[in-house]
Amino acid sequence: MATSLYFIAFTLLNISSIYTKTHALNILVVGGSGRVGGSTVRWLETLSSRRTTPANKSSAATLSLTVGGRKRESFDAAIRNKVIPSSGVDFLSLDIDGDESILKQTLQRWQQRASESNCLVVHTAGPFQGRRSPVLLATCIDLGIPYVDVCDEWDLAELSKENLHSVATEKNVPAIISCGIWPGVSALMAARGVNVLTSRHKDLEISSIDYSFFTAGTGNAGPTIVSATFLLLATPAITFLSGKRYDKEPWTESKIIDFGKGVGDKPVWLLDNPDVPTTALYLNRPTNNNDELPKNNRWKMDVSSRFGTDPLIWNYLFGAMKSLPKSLLYNRNAMQNFSLFSEPIIRLVDKLVGATNAMRVDVTAKDVNNGKKKTITLRMAHDDLEQCVGLATAAFALEVAKSMDRDGAYDREETGVTVSPGVWFPVELGRDARENILEIVKEGAFVYELDS
Repeated sequence: MATSLYFIAFTLLNISSIYTKTHALNILVVGGSGRVGGSTVRWLETLSSRRTTPANKSSAATLSLTVGGRKRESFDAAIRNKVIPSSGVDFLSLDIDGDESILKQTLQRWQQRASESNCLVVHTAGPFQGRRSPVLLATCIDLGIPYVDVCDEWDLAELSKENLHSVATEKNVPAIISCGIWPGVSALMAARGVNVLTSRHKDLEISSIDYSFFTAGTGNAGPTIVSATFLLLATPAITFLSGKRYDKEPWTESKIIDFGKGVGDKPVWLLDNPDVPTTALYLNRPTNNNDELPKNNRWKMDVSSRFGTDPLIWNYLFGAMKSLPKSLLYNRNAMQNFSLFSEPIIRLVDKLVGATNAMRVDVTAKDVNNGKKKTITLRMAHDDLEQCVGLATAAFALEVAKSMDRDGAYDREETGVTVSPGVWFPVELGRDARENILEIVKEGAFVYELDS
Protein backbone atom coordinates (compact mmCIF):
# COMPACT_ATOMS: atom_id res chain seq x y z
CA MET A 1 0.00 0.00 0.00
CA ALA A 2 2.81 2.39 0.88
CA THR A 3 4.56 1.59 -2.38
CA SER A 4 1.39 2.33 -4.36
CA LEU A 5 0.91 5.65 -2.59
CA TYR A 6 4.53 6.54 -3.28
CA PHE A 7 4.13 5.73 -6.97
CA ILE A 8 0.98 7.85 -7.30
CA ALA A 9 2.60 10.77 -5.48
CA PHE A 10 5.75 10.51 -7.59
CA THR A 11 3.77 10.44 -10.82
CA LEU A 12 1.63 13.43 -9.82
CA LEU A 13 4.67 15.48 -8.89
CA ASN A 14 6.55 14.43 -12.00
CA ILE A 15 3.71 15.19 -14.40
CA SER A 16 2.65 18.40 -12.67
CA SER A 17 6.20 19.74 -12.92
CA ILE A 18 5.89 19.50 -16.69
CA TYR A 19 2.80 21.64 -16.88
CA THR A 20 2.97 24.23 -14.17
CA LYS A 21 5.55 26.19 -16.17
CA THR A 22 3.72 25.98 -19.52
CA HIS A 23 0.61 27.55 -20.98
CA ALA A 24 -0.42 24.48 -22.94
CA LEU A 25 1.04 21.44 -24.64
CA ASN A 26 -0.02 20.32 -28.10
CA ILE A 27 1.20 16.83 -29.04
CA LEU A 28 0.97 15.32 -32.51
CA VAL A 29 1.19 11.52 -32.49
CA VAL A 30 2.07 10.42 -36.01
CA GLY A 31 0.72 6.92 -36.51
CA GLY A 32 -1.63 7.40 -33.58
CA SER A 33 -4.37 5.32 -35.25
CA GLY A 34 -2.25 2.19 -34.92
CA ARG A 35 -1.93 -0.06 -31.90
CA VAL A 36 1.33 1.41 -30.57
CA GLY A 37 0.41 4.99 -31.45
CA GLY A 38 -3.08 4.61 -30.04
CA SER A 39 -1.70 3.28 -26.77
CA THR A 40 0.65 6.27 -26.66
CA VAL A 41 -2.29 8.64 -27.14
CA ARG A 42 -4.25 7.00 -24.33
CA TRP A 43 -1.31 7.11 -21.94
CA LEU A 44 -0.53 10.75 -22.75
CA GLU A 45 -4.11 11.57 -21.85
CA THR A 46 -4.02 9.43 -18.69
CA LEU A 47 -0.68 10.71 -17.40
CA SER A 48 -1.49 14.34 -18.12
CA SER A 49 -4.85 14.07 -16.37
CA ARG A 50 -3.04 13.17 -13.16
CA ARG A 51 -1.45 16.62 -13.07
CA THR A 52 -4.66 18.20 -11.79
CA THR A 53 -4.47 18.27 -8.00
CA PRO A 54 -5.99 20.71 -5.49
CA ALA A 55 -2.60 22.44 -5.31
CA ASN A 56 -2.22 23.14 -9.02
CA LYS A 57 -5.77 23.03 -10.35
CA SER A 58 -5.88 26.70 -11.26
CA SER A 59 -2.50 26.72 -13.00
CA ALA A 60 -2.60 23.33 -14.71
CA ALA A 61 -2.14 23.57 -18.45
CA THR A 62 -4.28 21.95 -21.09
CA LEU A 63 -3.12 19.07 -23.24
CA SER A 64 -4.25 18.97 -26.88
CA LEU A 65 -3.80 15.67 -28.70
CA THR A 66 -3.74 15.25 -32.47
CA VAL A 67 -3.35 12.04 -34.44
CA GLY A 68 -1.46 12.29 -37.71
CA GLY A 69 -1.91 9.85 -40.57
CA ARG A 70 -2.66 9.39 -44.24
CA LYS A 71 -6.27 8.22 -43.99
CA ARG A 72 -9.14 9.71 -42.05
CA GLU A 73 -10.80 6.29 -42.31
CA SER A 74 -8.06 4.75 -40.17
CA PHE A 75 -8.56 7.44 -37.55
CA ASP A 76 -12.33 6.87 -37.50
CA ALA A 77 -11.81 3.10 -37.25
CA ALA A 78 -9.41 3.61 -34.32
CA ILE A 79 -12.13 5.55 -32.50
CA ARG A 80 -14.75 2.88 -33.24
CA ASN A 81 -12.41 0.17 -31.99
CA LYS A 82 -11.51 2.21 -28.89
CA VAL A 83 -7.86 2.34 -29.87
CA ILE A 84 -7.98 6.09 -29.19
CA PRO A 85 -10.44 8.15 -27.11
CA SER A 86 -13.74 9.02 -28.78
CA SER A 87 -13.45 12.69 -27.89
CA GLY A 88 -10.75 15.28 -27.34
CA VAL A 89 -8.45 14.04 -30.11
CA ASP A 90 -8.12 15.79 -33.49
CA PHE A 91 -6.96 14.39 -36.81
CA LEU A 92 -4.26 15.79 -39.09
CA SER A 93 -3.86 14.40 -42.60
CA LEU A 94 -0.18 13.97 -43.47
CA ASP A 95 2.09 11.54 -45.30
CA ILE A 96 5.61 11.22 -43.93
CA ASP A 97 6.65 9.15 -46.95
CA GLY A 98 5.29 11.66 -49.45
CA ASP A 99 6.42 15.06 -50.68
CA GLU A 100 8.70 16.67 -48.08
CA SER A 101 7.60 20.22 -48.88
CA ILE A 102 3.95 19.29 -48.36
CA LEU A 103 4.85 17.59 -45.07
CA LYS A 104 6.59 20.77 -43.90
CA GLN A 105 3.63 22.94 -44.88
CA THR A 106 1.25 20.61 -43.05
CA LEU A 107 3.30 20.73 -39.87
CA GLN A 108 3.62 24.50 -40.14
CA ARG A 109 -0.16 24.89 -40.33
CA TRP A 110 -0.61 22.61 -37.33
CA GLN A 111 2.06 24.56 -35.43
CA GLN A 112 0.42 27.89 -36.30
CA ARG A 113 -3.00 26.72 -35.14
CA ALA A 114 -1.36 25.89 -31.80
CA SER A 115 0.39 29.24 -31.60
CA GLU A 116 -0.36 29.61 -27.90
CA SER A 117 0.88 26.12 -27.11
CA ASN A 118 4.13 24.24 -26.88
CA CYS A 119 4.28 21.70 -29.70
CA LEU A 120 5.77 18.22 -29.59
CA VAL A 121 5.78 15.46 -32.23
CA VAL A 122 5.78 11.75 -31.35
CA HIS A 123 6.53 9.45 -34.30
CA THR A 124 5.05 5.93 -33.89
CA ALA A 125 4.32 5.15 -37.56
CA GLY A 126 6.29 1.96 -38.05
CA PRO A 127 7.66 -0.25 -39.32
CA PHE A 128 10.82 1.84 -39.64
CA GLN A 129 12.74 -0.85 -41.50
CA GLY A 130 13.30 0.11 -45.11
CA ARG A 131 13.11 3.85 -44.53
CA ARG A 132 16.21 5.65 -45.70
CA SER A 133 15.79 9.22 -44.43
CA PRO A 134 14.62 10.72 -41.11
CA VAL A 135 12.35 13.19 -42.91
CA LEU A 136 9.95 13.85 -40.05
CA LEU A 137 12.74 14.47 -37.54
CA ALA A 138 14.54 16.81 -39.94
CA THR A 139 11.33 18.75 -40.59
CA CYS A 140 10.57 19.07 -36.88
CA ILE A 141 14.07 20.36 -36.13
CA ASP A 142 13.77 22.86 -39.00
CA LEU A 143 10.50 24.13 -37.50
CA GLY A 144 11.81 24.11 -33.93
CA ILE A 145 9.48 21.34 -32.74
CA PRO A 146 10.77 18.90 -30.07
CA TYR A 147 10.51 15.29 -31.15
CA VAL A 148 10.37 11.66 -29.97
CA ASP A 149 10.24 8.45 -32.02
CA VAL A 150 10.18 4.68 -31.56
CA CYS A 151 12.59 3.89 -34.41
CA ASP A 152 13.95 0.34 -34.15
CA GLU A 153 16.06 0.48 -37.33
CA TRP A 154 19.74 1.17 -36.57
CA ASP A 155 20.73 2.53 -39.98
CA LEU A 156 17.96 5.12 -39.82
CA ALA A 157 18.67 5.96 -36.18
CA GLU A 158 22.40 6.31 -36.87
CA LEU A 159 21.67 8.62 -39.80
CA SER A 160 19.41 10.72 -37.58
CA LYS A 161 22.11 11.05 -34.96
CA GLU A 162 25.03 11.76 -37.28
CA ASN A 163 23.26 14.20 -39.60
CA LEU A 164 20.90 16.03 -37.27
CA HIS A 165 22.39 16.15 -33.77
CA SER A 166 24.43 19.30 -34.38
CA VAL A 167 21.54 20.91 -36.26
CA ALA A 168 19.15 20.24 -33.37
CA THR A 169 21.71 21.63 -30.92
CA GLU A 170 22.10 24.83 -32.93
CA LYS A 171 18.34 25.26 -33.25
CA ASN A 172 17.78 24.54 -29.55
CA VAL A 173 15.53 21.53 -30.19
CA PRO A 174 15.56 18.48 -27.88
CA ALA A 175 14.81 15.08 -29.44
CA ILE A 176 15.01 11.46 -28.29
CA ILE A 177 15.06 8.68 -30.87
CA SER A 178 14.69 4.90 -30.63
CA CYS A 179 12.65 5.07 -27.46
CA GLY A 180 9.64 3.11 -26.30
CA ILE A 181 9.80 -0.09 -24.26
CA TRP A 182 12.50 -1.86 -26.34
CA PRO A 183 14.45 -0.24 -27.68
CA GLY A 184 14.15 2.54 -25.13
CA VAL A 185 13.40 1.57 -21.55
CA SER A 186 15.65 -1.46 -22.03
CA ALA A 187 18.60 0.89 -22.62
CA LEU A 188 17.70 2.80 -19.46
CA MET A 189 17.80 -0.51 -17.60
CA ALA A 190 21.30 -1.13 -18.92
CA ALA A 191 22.42 2.34 -17.86
CA ARG A 192 20.89 1.78 -14.42
CA GLY A 193 22.78 -1.51 -14.11
CA VAL A 194 26.05 0.14 -15.10
CA ASN A 195 25.50 2.90 -12.57
CA VAL A 196 24.71 0.43 -9.78
CA LEU A 197 27.86 -1.60 -10.45
CA THR A 198 30.24 1.34 -10.86
CA SER A 199 28.87 3.15 -7.81
CA ARG A 200 29.13 0.11 -5.54
CA HIS A 201 32.56 -1.06 -6.64
CA LYS A 202 35.67 0.87 -7.60
CA ASP A 203 38.02 0.01 -10.46
CA LEU A 204 35.36 -1.79 -12.48
CA GLU A 205 35.27 -1.89 -16.25
CA ILE A 206 32.04 -2.92 -17.96
CA SER A 207 32.80 -6.01 -20.03
CA SER A 208 29.42 -7.11 -21.39
CA ILE A 209 25.75 -6.17 -21.66
CA ASP A 210 23.25 -8.79 -22.84
CA TYR A 211 19.70 -7.84 -23.78
CA SER A 212 16.94 -10.47 -23.82
CA PHE A 213 13.28 -9.96 -24.74
CA PHE A 214 10.15 -12.07 -24.80
CA THR A 215 6.69 -11.23 -26.14
CA ALA A 216 3.72 -13.57 -26.12
CA GLY A 217 2.13 -13.49 -29.56
CA THR A 218 2.19 -9.93 -30.86
CA GLY A 219 1.68 -8.49 -27.39
CA ASN A 220 -1.63 -7.10 -28.69
CA ALA A 221 0.42 -4.80 -30.93
CA GLY A 222 -1.07 -6.45 -34.02
CA PRO A 223 0.28 -7.04 -37.53
CA THR A 224 2.85 -4.23 -37.42
CA ILE A 225 5.09 -6.07 -34.95
CA VAL A 226 4.88 -9.20 -37.11
CA SER A 227 5.86 -7.32 -40.27
CA ALA A 228 8.68 -5.61 -38.36
CA THR A 229 9.97 -9.02 -37.23
CA PHE A 230 9.89 -10.31 -40.80
CA LEU A 231 11.87 -7.26 -41.91
CA LEU A 232 14.39 -7.86 -39.12
CA LEU A 233 14.90 -11.42 -40.35
CA ALA A 234 16.47 -9.87 -43.45
CA THR A 235 18.69 -7.65 -41.32
CA PRO A 236 22.03 -8.84 -39.88
CA ALA A 237 22.02 -8.79 -36.10
CA ILE A 238 24.55 -6.24 -34.91
CA THR A 239 26.71 -7.50 -32.06
CA PHE A 240 29.88 -6.18 -30.43
CA LEU A 241 32.82 -8.23 -29.24
CA SER A 242 35.50 -6.44 -27.24
CA GLY A 243 34.19 -3.17 -28.60
CA LYS A 244 34.30 -4.20 -32.26
CA ARG A 245 31.18 -4.59 -34.37
CA TYR A 246 30.34 -8.00 -35.82
CA ASP A 247 27.20 -8.54 -37.91
CA LYS A 248 25.73 -12.00 -37.41
CA GLU A 249 22.99 -14.00 -39.05
CA PRO A 250 19.66 -13.23 -37.36
CA TRP A 251 17.71 -15.86 -35.48
CA THR A 252 20.78 -17.90 -34.53
CA GLU A 253 22.76 -18.64 -31.33
CA SER A 254 19.73 -19.41 -29.18
CA LYS A 255 19.80 -19.27 -25.40
CA ILE A 256 17.37 -20.17 -22.62
CA ILE A 257 16.71 -17.11 -20.47
CA ASP A 258 14.91 -16.84 -17.13
CA PHE A 259 12.64 -13.79 -17.31
CA GLY A 260 11.48 -14.10 -13.72
CA LYS A 261 8.31 -14.97 -11.85
CA GLY A 262 5.25 -15.36 -14.01
CA VAL A 263 7.23 -15.80 -17.24
CA GLY A 264 9.99 -18.30 -16.49
CA ASP A 265 12.49 -19.77 -18.92
CA LYS A 266 12.09 -18.88 -22.60
CA PRO A 267 14.24 -19.55 -25.68
CA VAL A 268 15.57 -16.45 -27.45
CA TRP A 269 17.52 -15.88 -30.67
CA LEU A 270 19.80 -13.14 -31.98
CA LEU A 271 17.81 -10.28 -33.51
CA ASP A 272 18.88 -6.80 -34.49
CA ASN A 273 18.15 -4.08 -31.93
CA PRO A 274 19.42 -0.46 -31.85
CA ASP A 275 20.08 -0.87 -28.12
CA VAL A 276 23.18 -2.87 -29.05
CA PRO A 277 25.12 -0.21 -31.00
CA THR A 278 23.80 2.69 -28.92
CA THR A 279 25.02 0.95 -25.76
CA ALA A 280 28.37 -0.08 -27.23
CA LEU A 281 29.09 3.31 -28.81
CA TYR A 282 27.39 5.89 -26.59
CA LEU A 283 26.93 4.58 -23.05
CA ASN A 284 29.88 6.31 -21.43
CA ARG A 285 30.48 9.15 -23.84
CA PRO A 286 30.25 12.62 -22.27
CA THR A 287 26.98 14.47 -22.98
CA ASN A 288 25.17 17.53 -21.67
CA ASN A 289 22.57 15.20 -20.17
CA ASN A 290 24.71 12.69 -18.34
CA ASP A 291 27.53 13.45 -15.93
CA GLU A 292 27.41 10.38 -13.68
CA LEU A 293 29.29 7.72 -15.66
CA PRO A 294 33.06 7.40 -16.15
CA LYS A 295 34.14 9.11 -19.36
CA ASN A 296 37.89 8.45 -19.55
CA ASN A 297 37.74 5.75 -22.22
CA ARG A 298 34.91 3.95 -23.97
CA TRP A 299 34.54 0.45 -22.58
CA LYS A 300 35.35 -2.32 -25.04
CA MET A 301 32.23 -4.33 -24.32
CA ASP A 302 30.53 -7.43 -25.65
CA VAL A 303 26.93 -6.47 -26.46
CA SER A 304 24.12 -8.53 -28.02
CA SER A 305 20.33 -8.74 -28.12
CA ARG A 306 17.97 -11.72 -28.38
CA PHE A 307 14.24 -12.18 -28.76
CA GLY A 308 11.71 -14.99 -28.49
CA THR A 309 7.95 -15.40 -28.59
CA ASP A 310 5.07 -17.72 -27.82
CA PRO A 311 3.73 -20.05 -29.08
CA LEU A 312 6.99 -21.93 -29.51
CA ILE A 313 6.16 -22.87 -33.08
CA TRP A 314 6.21 -19.18 -34.06
CA ASN A 315 9.91 -19.10 -33.29
CA TYR A 316 10.51 -21.93 -35.75
CA LEU A 317 8.28 -20.19 -38.28
CA PHE A 318 10.48 -17.10 -38.04
CA GLY A 319 13.52 -19.31 -38.50
CA ALA A 320 11.98 -20.85 -41.64
CA MET A 321 11.09 -17.39 -43.00
CA LYS A 322 14.81 -16.64 -43.25
CA SER A 323 14.99 -18.93 -46.28
CA LEU A 324 12.85 -16.50 -48.27
CA PRO A 325 14.68 -14.08 -50.56
CA LYS A 326 15.92 -11.09 -48.58
CA SER A 327 14.52 -8.79 -51.24
CA LEU A 328 11.06 -10.10 -50.35
CA LEU A 329 11.58 -10.05 -46.59
CA TYR A 330 12.85 -6.48 -46.77
CA ASN A 331 9.91 -5.29 -48.85
CA ARG A 332 7.96 -3.15 -46.36
CA ASN A 333 4.72 -3.19 -48.33
CA ALA A 334 4.82 -6.92 -49.01
CA MET A 335 5.49 -7.83 -45.38
CA GLN A 336 2.85 -5.41 -44.08
CA ASN A 337 0.26 -6.79 -46.52
CA PHE A 338 1.15 -10.35 -45.55
CA SER A 339 0.77 -9.47 -41.87
CA LEU A 340 -2.60 -7.83 -42.51
CA PHE A 341 -3.73 -10.89 -44.46
CA SER A 342 -2.72 -13.03 -41.48
CA GLU A 343 -4.42 -10.77 -38.94
CA PRO A 344 -7.31 -13.16 -38.08
CA ILE A 345 -4.80 -15.89 -37.20
CA ILE A 346 -2.64 -13.38 -35.32
CA ARG A 347 -5.59 -12.23 -33.22
CA LEU A 348 -6.59 -15.81 -32.45
CA VAL A 349 -3.07 -16.69 -31.31
CA ASP A 350 -2.94 -13.54 -29.16
CA LYS A 351 -6.11 -14.67 -27.38
CA LEU A 352 -4.61 -18.09 -26.73
CA VAL A 353 -1.14 -17.07 -25.49
CA GLY A 354 -1.73 -13.63 -23.99
CA ALA A 355 0.27 -10.46 -24.56
CA THR A 356 3.07 -10.55 -21.98
CA ASN A 357 6.20 -8.49 -22.62
CA ALA A 358 9.30 -9.33 -20.60
CA MET A 359 12.80 -7.85 -20.64
CA ARG A 360 16.04 -8.88 -19.03
CA VAL A 361 19.36 -7.04 -19.10
CA ASP A 362 22.56 -8.60 -17.76
CA VAL A 363 25.43 -6.20 -17.08
CA THR A 364 28.84 -7.69 -16.28
CA ALA A 365 31.89 -5.78 -15.07
CA LYS A 366 35.48 -6.84 -14.52
CA ASP A 367 37.76 -5.65 -11.75
CA VAL A 368 40.77 -4.10 -13.50
CA ASN A 369 43.03 -5.17 -10.62
CA ASN A 370 42.25 -8.86 -10.18
CA GLY A 371 40.07 -9.74 -13.18
CA LYS A 372 37.13 -10.90 -11.04
CA LYS A 373 33.70 -10.37 -12.60
CA LYS A 374 30.50 -9.04 -11.09
CA THR A 375 27.11 -9.27 -12.79
CA ILE A 376 23.84 -7.49 -12.14
CA THR A 377 20.58 -8.76 -13.66
CA LEU A 378 17.67 -6.41 -14.24
CA ARG A 379 14.17 -7.63 -15.16
CA MET A 380 10.88 -6.01 -16.07
CA ALA A 381 7.64 -7.58 -17.29
CA HIS A 382 4.16 -6.30 -18.12
CA ASP A 383 1.10 -8.32 -19.06
CA ASP A 384 0.48 -6.40 -22.30
CA LEU A 385 3.08 -5.13 -24.78
CA GLU A 386 0.67 -2.70 -26.41
CA GLN A 387 -0.02 -1.04 -23.08
CA CYS A 388 3.56 -0.85 -21.83
CA VAL A 389 5.07 0.41 -25.09
CA GLY A 390 2.50 3.22 -25.13
CA LEU A 391 3.23 4.00 -21.49
CA ALA A 392 6.97 4.10 -22.16
CA THR A 393 6.65 6.26 -25.27
CA ALA A 394 4.42 8.71 -23.41
CA ALA A 395 6.94 8.84 -20.56
CA PHE A 396 9.77 9.76 -22.93
CA ALA A 397 7.58 12.39 -24.62
CA LEU A 398 6.62 14.04 -21.35
CA GLU A 399 10.25 14.07 -20.24
CA VAL A 400 11.10 16.06 -23.38
CA ALA A 401 8.14 18.34 -22.64
CA LYS A 402 9.82 19.35 -19.39
CA SER A 403 12.57 20.96 -21.42
CA MET A 404 10.32 23.50 -23.15
CA ASP A 405 9.41 26.99 -22.00
CA ARG A 406 6.18 28.81 -22.79
CA ASP A 407 7.34 29.43 -26.37
CA GLY A 408 8.11 25.77 -26.97
CA ALA A 409 11.88 26.27 -27.00
CA TYR A 410 14.40 24.55 -24.79
CA ASP A 411 14.77 26.48 -21.53
CA ARG A 412 18.34 26.25 -20.25
CA GLU A 413 17.58 28.04 -17.01
CA GLU A 414 14.46 26.09 -16.05
CA THR A 415 14.89 23.78 -13.09
CA GLY A 416 13.88 20.20 -13.73
CA VAL A 417 15.11 20.21 -17.32
CA THR A 418 16.64 16.82 -18.09
CA VAL A 419 16.95 16.70 -21.90
CA SER A 420 19.33 19.12 -23.61
CA PRO A 421 19.01 20.27 -27.25
CA GLY A 422 20.26 17.65 -29.67
CA VAL A 423 19.31 14.21 -30.96
CA TRP A 424 19.77 11.67 -28.18
CA PHE A 425 19.54 7.94 -27.71
CA PRO A 426 17.89 6.78 -24.45
CA VAL A 427 21.19 5.41 -23.14
CA GLU A 428 22.66 8.94 -23.27
CA LEU A 429 20.11 10.41 -20.88
CA GLY A 430 21.18 11.39 -17.39
CA ARG A 431 20.16 9.94 -14.07
CA ASP A 432 17.17 12.24 -13.46
CA ALA A 433 15.57 11.61 -16.86
CA ARG A 434 16.26 7.90 -16.57
CA GLU A 435 14.77 7.56 -13.11
CA ASN A 436 11.71 9.65 -14.02
CA ILE A 437 10.92 7.41 -16.98
CA LEU A 438 11.67 4.15 -15.18
CA GLU A 439 9.39 5.15 -12.32
CA ILE A 440 6.51 5.85 -14.70
CA VAL A 441 6.88 2.55 -16.59
CA LYS A 442 6.78 0.71 -13.29
CA GLU A 443 3.00 1.04 -13.50
CA GLY A 444 1.41 -2.31 -14.28
CA ALA A 445 4.68 -4.23 -14.11
CA PHE A 446 4.36 -7.64 -12.42
CA VAL A 447 8.14 -8.04 -12.50
CA TYR A 448 10.25 -5.00 -11.63
CA GLU A 449 13.73 -5.96 -10.50
CA LEU A 450 16.17 -3.14 -11.19
CA ASP A 451 18.38 -3.09 -8.10
CA SER A 452 19.53 -6.67 -7.59
